[in-house]
Amino acid sequence: MKILMALLAVVVVPLAYAAADEAINKKCPITGKDVVAGRTVEYKKQTIGFCCMDCVNKFEEKPEKYIGKVKEFKKSSVSEISLGDDAINKKCPLTGKDVVAGRTVEYKKQVIGFCCMDCVNKFEGDPEKYIKKVKEFKKAGVE
Repeated sequence: MKILMALLAVVVVPLAYAAADEAINKKCPITGKDVVAGRTVEYKKQTIGFCCMDCVNKFEEKPEKYIGKVKEFKKSSVSEISLGDDAINKKCPLTGKDVVAGRTVEYKKQVIGFCCMDCVNKFEGDPEKYIKKVKEFKKAGVE
């Protein structure tokens, strides 16, 4: 049994450290604690690490609130998600609330902005139902 445990330690421990190395950051953006293997989220094609699942969940709810705390996050990616600048609309077509950074969908070669992931998911489920509410949407020449 001791041999099995020693063998597992030799194999499993390096794998845990390798998984943590995949994150671009070494410190959790929410608590400042060290990143733990397996506690990551892919955000704008970059892997962000966290200390625990509670922090993963907090980040997933409001990534724009915490992403600025990840110094290693590539600035070009931050500009890609800047407060709905890429979206053709400034108001969510489902709720009428302001568009939030990172809450976008490309639809017929146009970027549509939303206030939350719930609205993104509803739109993706039936885009034809909601696209009529986006006044800025250009129908001609995009299909």
